[in-house]
Amino acid sequence: MLHNASKIVSSQKSFTIHFVEHSAHSEDTNNPPLLDPKIMASRSPKRRLHHISGRHALSKISQSRDGDTLQIVPDMGGCLVRDGRIFARCSISHSDYGAVAVVAPSDMPVGVDLEPRNRKVSQGAFNLILNEEEQNDVHDEHSRLRIWMSKEAISKALGIGMSISKDITHDGKSWTAMGSRWSINSHDVKISDVDHIAVIASRITEET
Repeated sequence: MLHNASKIVSSQKSFTIHFVEHSAHSEDTNNPPLLDPKIMASRSPKRRLHHISGRHALSKISQSRDGDTLQIVPDMGGCLVRDGRIFARCSISHSDYGAVAVVAPSDMPVGVDLEPRNRKVSQGAFNLILNEEEQNDVHDEHSRLRIWMSKEAISKALGIGMSISKDITHDGKSWTAMGSRWSINSHDVKISDVDHIAVIASRITEET
């Protein structure tokens, strides 16, 4: 199924999320804006399809057009730029079944991660993103995936790779990274009949 775009409110500002199936664009010849020429030149049909699906999802909710660019800026994350000006923030994620895009106002960093619900994170991979205190806690598979996805979404919102993941921590109320606090919204969605989780990170700007 295709998931309809839905609007979610966070910290008194809104962001919009949209899901698509890869199969919906497997034979689509109408390319959306914001395609990356380097990825489109890839020899991998799978990589190109995932890229096109993500850009289709983004184009549905961003009002992007030819000439706009998507730039990943350190400390700012995904930025949609028109005529040299950032007009929105955004993030995209893919699984083997579909893609998700999130768009937020130009002053609201946002990041998203999409994974099948049954994805397992190995202990070795998990240890790479955990700090020493977190490694002493016991996590079930569901908790492992949520922690992995939360750190991934926050790192994308910051425009920085998972190298900072051990410095992304949770205090029981919110996540903290690079001196700022972050909220996490989780959404369950079925894509190509496979249960997925989408995790969206947005920066907290006001005490609630």
